[in-house]
Amino acid sequence: MPLTAREYECLQWAARGKTAWEIGCILGITRRTAAFHLDNARRKLGITTRSQLVARVVNSKSSHH
Repeated sequence: MPLTAREYECLQWAARGKTAWEIGCILGITRRTAAFHLDNARRKLGITTRSQLVARVVNSKSSHH
């Protein structure tokens, strides 16, 4: 199942080390909404931890270069 644009956007900020609260501030959404998008992305990708999620984003970026 593909990620939504917002889920991917939240993932990109998480990969840069931003917390859900910081992501919410950057995107103009609540911390809870940012966490919701991150959780959905994690579920869709079959990943259990935030570290694995960030690693997946970083690896997918490097494989596109």
